[in-house]
Parts: sequence; structure tokens; C-alpha cells
Amino acid sequence: MTRDDLRRLESIADDILASFPILFRRVSKQKGHPGAKKPDQSLPVLGMLLHHGPMPMSEIGRKMGISRPYTTVLVDRLIKKGLAERVLDADDRRLVSIKTTMAGRDTFKEFRKFAREIVIKNLSSLTSDDISAFYASMKTIRSITSKLDKCKTKKHR
Repeated sequence: MTRDDLRRLESIADDILASFPILFRRVSKQKGHPGAKKPDQSLPVLGMLLHHGPMPMSEIGRKMGISRPYTTVLVDRLIKKGLAERVLDADDRRLVSIKTTMAGRDTFKEFRKFAREIVIKNLSSLTSDDISAFYASMKTIRSITSKLDKCKTKKHR
């Protein structure tokens, strides 16, 4: 594996974390470790909040593609652990957003390092051509999902 391949695999891991929670669950399985601890499913929410900034729970669910009840479960878990907090909107106190705490930022950095290692391990058997194709595909998919997200946001306004 070349240095460029490693750089591209790291970028693919970041793209998966940002755009594809379900795909990430599949490529991040720790094979051969039946007793291995599974990462907390609320951690990708931290990454999304760090990437997009504070937002209401409904927006978190929409961006993550998860139901409102499951969003509540994940956010409550983050808040209970001190990784996120609820903040009132300065202009309209009825509006509540969720934002990460410093502990949440630190926790996500550790999670990201762990996730990158697993994804790289699980994808490193690909050829350089496959890695290049996957890298290019992730860039295209991320661009498209970003465009789709912007279109959907305009419809909700």
C-alpha cells in the first residue's frame, strides 16, 4: 500500500463517518473479535454536530436519516455522558439546539482515530486501483449528498 493509498483510505474513513453511518457500521465491523466492544452508536452524531454546528434534534434526525425517537435516544445518551448539551436559542427560547461539549470533541477525536484504524484495516486488502476508485466514488457521493441535503433544506423552509 502506497502513502497515497493510505491518505485516500483516511479520507474515505472521514467521508464514511460524515455521510454514511449505515455503511460505516458495515465496514467497521471488527472481524474475529466476538467479544470486542462495539462503538457507541451515538458517536457519529457527535461528528455530525462538529461538522455542521449546533442544531435542533429534528435537523439531527433528518441529516442522520434516523427517526425522531431514535434521535432522542442518541442525543440523551450524549447529554448524559456530558458529550453534548442543550442550548436555548437567544432569539426564541422555545427553540432548543444540541451542541457538543469540549469532552464531546475530545471523545470524537478518539473515536475517529479508532474508526479510521478499523476502516483502513478492513479496506487495505483492496488494490491501489480499487482504493483510487473508492476514493473518487466517495468524493462524488459526498458531493451529491451535500447537494441533496441543500435541496431538502430549501424545501423545509
